Amino acid sequence: MLNSLRAVPLLAFLCLLGCSSSGEGSEAESSGARTVTIDPDNGNEAMENTLALEPGLYVIDGSECDNPVATDARVWTGRGLETSTTQGCTFEVTSHEGMVYHGRQSCATASDGASTTTELSIEVLEPGSIVLTEAGETMHLTLCPDGEVPEWVTEKLTVE
Repeated sequence: MLNSLRAVPLLAFLCLLGCSSSGEGSEAESSGARTVTIDPDNGNEAMENTLALEPGLYVIDGSECDNPVATDARVWTGRGLETSTTQGCTFEVTSHEGMVYHGRQSCATASDGASTTTELSIEVLEPGSIVLTEAGETMHLTLCPDGEVPEWVTEKLTVE
């Protein structure tokens, strides 16, 4: 019986050690990247999907950061990819394969507030580099350095 009593603290310790870390979950923000997560238990969302990107202006290779062509630039706000003519965009991930995220993005047009919804695919190459497929067109976008973006981008990133 004395040996049985000595085993109880050892078993309790092993149980706590084994139960304390499941290895599941997601890491907090790293190097300033924003993370967008959807709830896997709601309706048609089948799983948790995470999109980690640095907030800021993303432009097509060769485009000017301080004066980008509207069709060649997107602003990742932490919620969605906006252009100079959209606002309040929210990207809802519906599925993903590795680092390629598929989903719907809802935006309002800046001119009249009309709502638009677009199907998108975003492949995250690294926190400052993505491949965007929208309306059958694919483009590689990279993050512009801080301080090299027009005022409209700064305004999108400071609006809550």
